[in-house]
Amino acid sequence: MRGRDKLLIIILVGVCFALVFYRIHMFGFSAAGLLPQRHYELLLNMTFDGHDEKVRLRVALPFETDRQKVRNEFFGAPEIPFRLKHQAGNRWGVWERDEVRGRHSVVYSSMVRTEARRFKLPEVLPRPGPYATELQAALLSAKHIQSESKDIRNLYASLVLPEQRDNLAAIVRAVYQHTQQTVKSVKLKGTTDALTCLRLGEASCGGKSRLFVALCRTAGIPSRLVGGLIMKNGTWRSSHIWAEAWLAGRWIPFCPLNGYFAEIPAHYLTLYYGDHSLFTHTRDINFRYFFHGKTVLAPPAEALRDIRSQPAGLLNLWSAFEQVRIPLNLLKIILMIPFGALIVVLARNVAGIPTFGTFMPALLAVAFRDTGLLWGLILFASILIFGGGVRFALERFQLLHTPRLAVILTSTVLFMMGVTALGVATGQILATRVSLFPIVILTLTVERAAIITEEEGLRQAGLVALGTMLVVTVAYALMSWEILQVIVVTFPETLLLVVAVFFVVGRWAGIRWSEYLRFREFFFSGRNPHA
Repeated sequence: MRGRDKLLIIILVGVCFALVFYRIHMFGFSAAGLLPQRHYELLLNMTFDGHDEKVRLRVALPFETDRQKVRNEFFGAPEIPFRLKHQAGNRWGVWERDEVRGRHSVVYSSMVRTEARRFKLPEVLPRPGPYATELQAALLSAKHIQSESKDIRNLYASLVLPEQRDNLAAIVRAVYQHTQQTVKSVKLKGTTDALTCLRLGEASCGGKSRLFVALCRTAGIPSRLVGGLIMKNGTWRSSHIWAEAWLAGRWIPFCPLNGYFAEIPAHYLTLYYGDHSLFTHTRDINFRYFFHGKTVLAPPAEALRDIRSQPAGLLNLWSAFEQVRIPLNLLKIILMIPFGALIVVLARNVAGIPTFGTFMPALLAVAFRDTGLLWGLILFASILIFGGGVRFALERFQLLHTPRLAVILTSTVLFMMGVTALGVATGQILATRVSLFPIVILTLTVERAAIITEEEGLRQAGLVALGTMLVVTVAYALMSWEILQVIVVTFPETLLLVVAVFFVVGRWAGIRWSEYLRFREFFFSGRNPHA
């Protein structure tokens, strides 16, 4: 490597760390206070059929608590009036209209931020004085929480010794251990009440939590059910139920199904308190629904409030993007593209892996953010096969190059729309994101794959396709690495380090890794390939 190349690399690395030091120390920039946080994009899609009669749909919606925040809410329901209803600390979305006809779709979306909470119970927690009036309902027997049942009272008597019945900590430990370990965890549809859970000795989240609440109420401890979602990436239909007990002057969470004692994990989203149904709706309307979640990085709300007043705000891209109403997620995508390009450079120049196009794998890795890696690879391979078939069929018409590309482009668009329609019909929302693929890039890729097939054979085209998918996979993994995203979004000057690596690889003069495989008989036999 030449001296001026080394000097430039040193300058790039030095400027990067100097800018980081400048922002942190000279301006008092608080990196910890402005680090992006993990949020979830939540989508609830509901459909139903009207039969010229009144339709009413009520859904529990997330609300603000000390551990969860909700922002960017959207309520979409063409032709169906919507209203919010607050009741007993819960928030319900209600869609209602007279004389509804035909198929209708109702959509709710928001961005939620949830945090974990863990509480340490003392070994001894004596009973307090009389509970407040608002807690009295949490001590009563209910339809599905039969705390006055003889069987449940007998179970409580067998679990808690008489000398321990004034120690609330000992009571909840015994009740939790029984519902979490003794009651078998199974998947059951419908509502399982506390008494049924006791008699069957098995239940899902609802049955276990109702038995936990019933035993606590039998012991004179205010307790309640909590309904919500276990947030994750992907599409699902199931909700979740856990319990809370009033201990030491506050509600303490317990999840007998998943083994959380006096704690609630960060991916639990609360939707309602009490023994309610997540959905209530008019009968016989063919009601269907699914949830879709996606992890994103977003700035904390307090950071957005303070960012304009800080001198270092001039050097923070959040401020510029936030002022023009561009979401942080887009900023993250833009800043991560150079890392995808870095993987492509290393793959082509160092490893010798062939790909379709120069930086097309990096662009595909960006597109895969919506479909997910597995769906993205499946769709990419499907489009290549479909596009190759279209191009082969066009050969007999002997079209000029540009019209042929236009036909392939149109066919690819139609294919994507067909996959989207199929995804909607089957509830596979990830498949519907195929429409966000870079269509022009895919069209050119199909053309390039067809040319390689004609000139070098189907085998070589297949190898290049596999190489492209391998590079896309590695680029996607690196660009999706959350720790790296946090660092780059907070300190975008770290991209100067990527430029420095480009200069290092740009002077690469060694043997590509693939050449060791290609000329393995020379390297492993000890013969000199230049002799």
